[in-house]
Amino acid sequence: MTVDPNDDYRRNGYCVFPNRIDAAALADLRQACDTMVADPDREARVKSRHKINVGERRLFLARQHEAYPAVASFVLEGAAAELARELIGPDPRLFTEQFVFKAAGAGSGFAWHQDSGYVGFEHRPYLTLWCALDDATLDNGCVHVLPRNLDADVSVNRHRWDDAGSEMVGYDGDKEGIAVPCEAGTIVAFSSVTLHRSGPNRTQTPRRAYVCQYSAEPIVNPETGETLNFAKPLPAA
Repeated sequence: MTVDPNDDYRRNGYCVFPNRIDAAALADLRQACDTMVADPDREARVKSRHKINVGERRLFLARQHEAYPAVASFVLEGAAAELARELIGPDPRLFTEQFVFKAAGAGSGFAWHQDSGYVGFEHRPYLTLWCALDDATLDNGCVHVLPRNLDADVSVNRHRWDDAGSEMVGYDGDKEGIAVPCEAGTIVAFSSVTLHRSGPNRTQTPRRAYVCQYSAEPIVNPETGETLNFAKPLPAA
């Protein structure tokens, strides 16, 4: 019996798709990430609502797909766009995207949180696609998730800002969650209400990932009427 990934995603709040990124797209994403990391002007180029970088140890390089045609192709027409349609419907919108770089030897982890915890107002849950650009292991900071049935619970925990970690924290309990080590080219899909974290990078090589997020509708601040991040429709399939 074949398991429908959408059913698995709804039942557990996440789903793993090995080998979803082909070799050419993987090379393009790696090159774009390395170019951004090496850019001495990246702080001026990369705009972020949240100060979640930790020096050179943990970098979030956000909303730069328009500067890199191969990245734009991946998120708007390629494997990520195809998977977004599979999981949230025929007309997803690109919400935001970013490279995540953890430096060799001292790359910082990221605390338990829900992506929705960073939004700041009530909204319909959206989809996160965490794309492994390098093999993700326990030693270099793979993703951990706390499964939840999305048909039963889409609540958002109260989050607090942690100055020491430069991050929001949405869970301080004892659950260890499920580690999701995976090979480069894998996409880990999870809901914006799924609690997840990632560990530090203790290896001697950097760990790179690319995160792109899609919503079924524009995410609009009800107080200001402002559309948060992008609300970019994908080209017709």
